[in-house]
Amino acid sequence: MKFTQALISMSLLFSVSTLQAFDKGEDLFNVKCSACHIKTRPSDPSQLVAPPLMGVMRHTKMQYNTKEEAVNFIVNYALNPQRDKAVCMPHTIERFGLMPSQKENVSEDELRYIAAWMYDNYPPSNFNGMGKNNCKSGSCNSNKCSSNKKKNKMAKKKSRKFSPFLINSKDMPHMTSLVKKNWDNKKFNLSSEQKKLLLEIRKRTMKSVMDLSPRIKKLENEIKVITMRDEDKKNIFMMVDQLSKLKAEATKTHIQCITDTMNVLTKEQVKFLLKK
Repeated sequence: MKFTQALISMSLLFSVSTLQAFDKGEDLFNVKCSACHIKTRPSDPSQLVAPPLMGVMRHTKMQYNTKEEAVNFIVNYALNPQRDKAVCMPHTIERFGLMPSQKENVSEDELRYIAAWMYDNYPPSNFNGMGKNNCKSGSCNSNKCSSNKKKNKMAKKKSRKFSPFLINSKDMPHMTSLVKKNWDNKKFNLSSEQKKLLLEIRKRTMKSVMDLSPRIKKLENEIKVITMRDEDKKNIFMMVDQLSKLKAEATKTHIQCITDTMNVLTKEQVKFLLKK
């Protein structure tokens, strides 16, 4: 009888402890993080100042297989953010910039509470990516939804003005993005071994593109500025040659990613992706 009572007491104590940790993690997130990272789907993506929480955790869980690994990554990245550590897509960093270090804002212990809460609660089970609309039926024709769709299209067009590739990325499949959207799709049916190989391809591709993108963007802007000045055109042409080499390297990375991804997937899986 005493043993049973002890078990019940321990169970209650564990439940209270877990609830307190949950509350503390969410409370800390609300105070320390919510000014930039929102917890819900954005009604107007153009107003975002940082990636939404559900997207951040989707990428994190794709990259790290266990809660411990994911929490350690979040803590380390928040305190010492670097491009080669990032798990988000290169265009996300281009849009929002690299996250500033949070050393002055939050302690490591606080970050662990926050990261554990984030891992346990995000993304929600019905999350299919930030590109979906908010209507449950997916076919809402209300004025509000139509307005949001227009804003989303405008935001996408705006984000596509800069491209590190020689060939428009719309003309070739963005394999890492397509795979990400269908990562846990039962119809796509990725095996554990395939997921491991695809994560290696994604990491390799992102590292290369994130290294090239800021250099390409900087060079593009420099060329735009000096072209309007009365300067020696030879210098401009040399810069254009340099730009073409960097864009060619980025394009080769894109093509290699497509090839490597298709080699990992079955013919049926490739057809499934390209029909989406």
